[in-house]
Amino acid sequence: MHMHLKHVKYDLSHGFPQEWPTSRLEREIVKNICNKESFDLVVNATWGFLECEHPETGVISNKFEITKDLVKNYGVSNMLFYNFVDPMYEMSTWYDVLQECKEQIGEESIKVVGFIDSAKFKQDMPIQFWAIYNSVAFTDYSQQDLLPKKFDNLFICYNRKPTFHRKWLHEQFVKHDLLTKGIFTLGNEDPAKVVLVNKDQTTLPFENNNIHGNLNIPNDTLSVGPLDAWNSSFLVIVTETDHNRNTVVPFLSEKIWKPLIGMRPFVVLGDNGTTKLLRDNGFHTFNQFFGVNKDDLTVNDIVHIVKTFAKDLEQSFNTLKDKLIQNRKRFFEFADEQKTICSIDSNNWYIDE
Repeated sequence: MHMHLKHVKYDLSHGFPQEWPTSRLEREIVKNICNKESFDLVVNATWGFLECEHPETGVISNKFEITKDLVKNYGVSNMLFYNFVDPMYEMSTWYDVLQECKEQIGEESIKVVGFIDSAKFKQDMPIQFWAIYNSVAFTDYSQQDLLPKKFDNLFICYNRKPTFHRKWLHEQFVKHDLLTKGIFTLGNEDPAKVVLVNKDQTTLPFENNNIHGNLNIPNDTLSVGPLDAWNSSFLVIVTETDHNRNTVVPFLSEKIWKPLIGMRPFVVLGDNGTTKLLRDNGFHTFNQFFGVNKDDLTVNDIVHIVKTFAKDLEQSFNTLKDKLIQNRKRFFEFADEQKTICSIDSNNWYIDE
């Protein structure tokens, strides 16, 4: 379903279900842009393969083909292309589509908002969508709620989708007998293959049944998980949505914001540039604290950290505590800055429509 945008001739803004709160935030951002600028065509990158009706011919096709045809044959002189919720993977068809559109109407006539790898196509308006979303929708913890009560676990590493880099990390943790040092989850379509490792066996890795898809692990984007697990763990190992070693622009999902909101040191297995982007925006990062003097970590680096870190966890937390509190404060400041970029001046988008 479209969002009935003003001043737009062709609207391909449909994507995830419109009742999802993330979709409501998408609509708010795009409406604000379209209130200031006029576009013949608006395209949401989500689910480019989605079957939909061509607005002129009525033929059922996908967004990739319809976008190209509208630009080539139906007088589109400019377009807005946006991508917020997920990365555009390295081999995404959208990069070819955008190049074809560029050949037809020129690069300056295509406005790109949100995430895209600028080595493949220009990025006009970068937005940290998940920072905005989590600043409003995330569980409202107090600082006191998030302080550790004990340190049973060196690390906590929550994973749902069994992507290559997550499976590789799990395999290496098994190989080096590191799972006993913390909490590790990994979803799978086969319930018998779901990984739920918890050192002390007293807490569950999740506390709700919001099963999204068929991976048998809840899709918890809005909390740090059970507080007894969080508050007995020191290091958060963030396995981001993608682990692209070639991208110029890293994609940051809700996963990276959890340790910042939740006041924990973290390391990231994610896109190149993730740690630098955070540091450039005023956040403390912790690779050097864990003995790694580079920004972009590999599976082997994280294995090395978990294998060799031998400092007292309570003392280490107290050493880092001021930085962790600053990170939490900085997160909400940063999210407000992102809202300003998008002209969002209220949280009304989060209220059910």
